[in-house]
Amino acid sequence: MTNHTHTTAHSNARWGWTFFPIWGGQALSSLGSSIAQFALVWWLTDLTGSAVVLATATTMALLPQIVLGPLAGTYVDRWNRRLVMILADGIIALLSLWLAWLFWSGSLQIWHVYLIMVGRSIGGIFHHPAIHAATAMLVPRKELSRVQGLNQALGGAVNVIGPPLGALALALWALHQVMFIDIITATLAIGPLLLVRIPEPERRPAGAGPRAVIGDMLEGLRYVRGMPGMMIVIGIAIGLNFVGVPTWTLLPLYVRDVFGSDAAGLGLVQSAFGVGLVTGGVVLSAWGGFKSRVVTGFVAFGLTGFAVLGVGGAPATALWVVAVGWFAFAFFNAIGNGTFMALLQGSVRPDMQGRVVSMVMSAVQLATPLSLALSAPMVERFGLRSWYLAAGVVTTVACVWALTSRSVRRLDEAGTQMDADPVAEETVGVAGRPLAEL
Repeated sequence: MTNHTHTTAHSNARWGWTFFPIWGGQALSSLGSSIAQFALVWWLTDLTGSAVVLATATTMALLPQIVLGPLAGTYVDRWNRRLVMILADGIIALLSLWLAWLFWSGSLQIWHVYLIMVGRSIGGIFHHPAIHAATAMLVPRKELSRVQGLNQALGGAVNVIGPPLGALALALWALHQVMFIDIITATLAIGPLLLVRIPEPERRPAGAGPRAVIGDMLEGLRYVRGMPGMMIVIGIAIGLNFVGVPTWTLLPLYVRDVFGSDAAGLGLVQSAFGVGLVTGGVVLSAWGGFKSRVVTGFVAFGLTGFAVLGVGGAPATALWVVAVGWFAFAFFNAIGNGTFMALLQGSVRPDMQGRVVSMVMSAVQLATPLSLALSAPMVERFGLRSWYLAAGVVTTVACVWALTSRSVRRLDEAGTQMDADPVAEETVGVAGRPLAEL
């Protein structure tokens, strides 16, 4: 027992030697993908000027997550997660290389872009649950909130600097040259993965064939259903995404029609959002949240509800109130999202991480087209402010109710029980070895 405790503490003290080289590579890859995505979307915009083409491209990128996400997560739980990330990054790089060749040769067609967007999305639905599950294996559970804070800050930073860098790259180079940025950054992400060992969870022998895979996927669903608190959290996440997506989608119209502002005003509000994401992520990383992740997450999301109410009730002559509200929304959203990702990683069994994460992502993404379909007629009938006010009320009430749920509060205990169980700790493999030992 003494040896086990010593080994675990020794590994925990050096978990960053394995995790942060991987995280840094993935950060560069995210930036490269953002630049490439901007270049592709602008190329389509400049070539066609068609809203239908842009909407189709967005749908092509979204559908694989909704339709194939749970199945991909099942395979992630069956396969070596490090190899999944290497293959996913490699396939995305090859797709960018193919697109660069098509453009250089003068044979690039719109349907090629659609196909490449689908391929990149499929790579993403394997990559995201794999890195999520790998993070749970590498990072001590008490540090997960801080790491997720870094992820939120990274996402905000990429949203802020990715599009301007994409525009600058297109001003300097042709599209095929811009795509090489994505290829290079994907290669840099693969490098650390070739050098480190990521612990794998103990797994039962997996059967072969489609029936066995479907059985594993259904097992993941039964596992989640056996955690009433997690089912409530997932349901609330779907609901918050349902009311939240249109607030971003409708923002250009809201700024123009309600506040009579122009592109500069929209840029101000969107910049405030990006700065809020980065700031919230940095604060969560430094702070780590309250002792209860459930309280931290739902208090943060509840405050996003108040921020949206402020945006919805802002005087038509005070666009700065919208900017402040959007900053506050992003700030607390980063804290809430980061905390709940840490809660998911800390309370779900290691061998179930891929399936559960994929199910959650697919369910949340499914709310997007449904909410956009509903918000349009509601806004036409009741006005733009109506959706922002309704979204603020729904978000705040849902979060207050969740804090009163015993099932939800027990999710904190799930991670605590795993921390207290030496066998579980050893199975989870909370830290890898330093680069020097690999």
